Amino acid sequence: RRQRLKMTDPNGFCAYFNFKLSACELLKQFIGCAFNNEGQVSRFWRYGYDGRDIMHVDLAKEAVVATSEPGQLLAEERKSKEYIKRKEARLVKVCSAVKTVFLKSNNSLSRAAKPAVYVSSGGEKDQEYLKCAVHGFYPNIIRVRWTQNRRPVYFGVSTTGVLPHKDGTFQMISYLSLSNVSAQSVTCEIEHLSIDGILRIAYGKNLCFYHKSQRLYLRQWLPFFSDFDESEASLALNLMNISQET
Repeated sequence: RRQRLKMTDPNGFCAYFNFKLSACELLKQFIGCAFNNEGQVSRFWRYGYDGRDIMHVDLAKEAVVATSEPGQLLAEERKSKEYIKRKEARLVKVCSAVKTVFLKSNNSLSRAAKPAVYVSSGGEKDQEYLKCAVHGFYPNIIRVRWTQNRRPVYFGVSTTGVLPHKDGTFQMISYLSLSNVSAQSVTCEIEHLSIDGILRIAYGKNLCFYHKSQRLYLRQWLPFFSDFDESEASLALNLMNISQET
């Protein structure tokens, strides 16, 4: 059974294609387009199996690259130039449509507020997760992602999307399930107009980052972080009408 979902927020677009192979195993395709105020940043097409990254389409090299043993056979079956061109054409079409919406909804960049970032853990046994709460940023264009040993983690990630705050700034929370990955060497990375380069907050080290220039203090944010309902991550998920892809 195939389940199609989409996730949209002001900093990009992600879509999932789930293929049920057996009662306990899952093949997932993850496509994405990332944008900033100047246009597209990147686009990609990745594959995951049973919660792990197994291969991806390298558009620059025109190749399907296996990143783990389960991906070897699938990559071999999909190595034709026609297959890669078809994926690229599909991404161009999807990203073009998303870019149109992105540009129409983009806020003014006349001012910028730096975000506060707080990384924590939660959940019951066998359902643990990490939480990266990003608060007080402006404009609403932001990129938040998880990495482990500086390598992106795509699977097991969910997000609230960007939400407004009463003071006119924005906030979001990204979650990383620990069902298939350990918390060791996991980092939350943030890219924003107000930040020079990439802000990296590692779990277990320097858990909170904030700017005194904002005249906001951690104690003001803790209620927001602790009371946030994890179920709000579902706000970003909706059915998507995309043609069948393998």
